[in-house]
Amino acid sequence: MANTVVFYLPLLSLLRGAAALQAGNSTYDLPLTWTPYGFTAPITAGNPPQHLDILQDWTWASAYMWTPTCFHQVDSHAQCLNANQMVFNQTLSDSFEYVPDNYTGRTWNPNHFFGDNPATVDYATDVLTIGPVADEIVLQASDFTFDLKEFAYPFAGIYGLAPALPETNASDWSPFVQSLKKGSWREPFLAFHYCYPGSPDTSKSSCNGYDAIQTHGAINDSLVKGGEIVWYENRLFPDVNSLDFIFNPPVYNYWGIEVESVSVGGEAQVLTATPNNTGPAAIFDHAAGGRGLPLSETMYDTLLSLADAKPITLEDPPNNGKQAFYQVDCASVSTLPDISYKFTGSSKEWKVEPRNYVENIDESTCVLNVRVVGSGNMFLGNFGETFAKDKLIVFDFEKVLVGIADVQWP
Repeated sequence: MANTVVFYLPLLSLLRGAAALQAGNSTYDLPLTWTPYGFTAPITAGNPPQHLDILQDWTWASAYMWTPTCFHQVDSHAQCLNANQMVFNQTLSDSFEYVPDNYTGRTWNPNHFFGDNPATVDYATDVLTIGPVADEIVLQASDFTFDLKEFAYPFAGIYGLAPALPETNASDWSPFVQSLKKGSWREPFLAFHYCYPGSPDTSKSSCNGYDAIQTHGAINDSLVKGGEIVWYENRLFPDVNSLDFIFNPPVYNYWGIEVESVSVGGEAQVLTATPNNTGPAAIFDHAAGGRGLPLSETMYDTLLSLADAKPITLEDPPNNGKQAFYQVDCASVSTLPDISYKFTGSSKEWKVEPRNYVENIDESTCVLNVRVVGSGNMFLGNFGETFAKDKLIVFDFEKVLVGIADVQWP
C-alpha cells in the first residue's frame, strides 16, 4: 500500500458489526473502456463462463445482470430487448440459481437507469469472475417489464461498486465486497486511474493500454505522486435521492464526502448545503452522471462571466446535466481560471485546470464541460471522470473512506 497520509480520522464505519475481512492474495487491474454511458469492463459470469462487457458504476451496490427474462418469462429476449442486446443468459449457466427464499425481488420506479420505466430484479447466485477471482455471489437478475427494443446498449448490466450500509446483507453488497468477505482480494482497496485523451501518458502505458484501469485489491504505489493519499470520511447525503439520482424506493449508499470550499480563479465562492444534507456534498460517480465539472448555479455564472462564454446548442453535449452549455474561444482556454475544491478534513486543495474542463467538440468549438445540480448557492456535485483527470481516486471498503492522490505520470 502507498505511504498514505490520513488527515481525517474520525469516521462512521459502515461495515461495523460485519465479520472481519480476510486477507487474500489477489490483485487485478481491471481494464476499462470509455463509452458514452460510462466505462465498461470485461468479466465472465456463470458456468460455463459467458464473456460479457459490464458497465462500471460507483453509485450502484450489486451486480445488476441483464438477462433475457421479459415480462416475467425466462429466456424471452425478443419480447422486450433489441436483437443485438448483450445479456447474461442464465438458462445457459449450470451454476445459476434463483434464491427468492433468501432475498425478495425488488422494483425501483422511477430509477436512474430507465427513468419512469421500472427496474425490476430477482435475486440469484452464480459465479462472477473478475480477473483472477472467481466467486459465487448474490446478484440481481433483470426482469424487463417494458419495451427496450429501440437500441442495444454496449454492455450486459451494471457492476456496482457502492459502499455497504450497516445492517445490510449480500443483496446490497457489491461483488467486490462479497469477494472481499470471502478472502479473495489482498486489500480492501479499489483504485481508479484515468488515461484521458490529452493526458501526459499518451501511450496509456500506465493504464496497460486501456482508457482507464480500476485496480482491485491494492493501490499501485507508482501512480501516487509523492506517496501521499488524502483520506476523507464517507458521509450520507439524503438529497442525492431527491435532486440527483432519483429512485423509489430511495437509494442512499453512495461514496460521498463534504465539500468545505470551492474557488474559481483563486476566489472563494459562496456555497451552501441542499435542504436535507448536513453540508455541501461531493458524490463520486464515474458513469455518465459523473461527467462535467461540478459547480453550483452561481459558481457557473461566475465562470461564464470570467470566460466571456457564449450560449451554444449541442446535439451531443459533453455531459447529461440539465444546465445550458456555453462555448469559449479555443485560443484562450489556457487563460481561463483554475477551479479548486477543498473537502472537510484536510487543507489540501484539489485543482482542475481549464484544459481538463473545456471540451473540444471540434477544431473550432470549445465548450465548458460543467454539470450543475440544484439552484443558487446550493452545492451537490457529481465527481467523476472530469474531476479525476490527473488524480487517483481510491475507495477503502473496510474503513469506508474516500482517498484522493495526485497522479505520478510515467
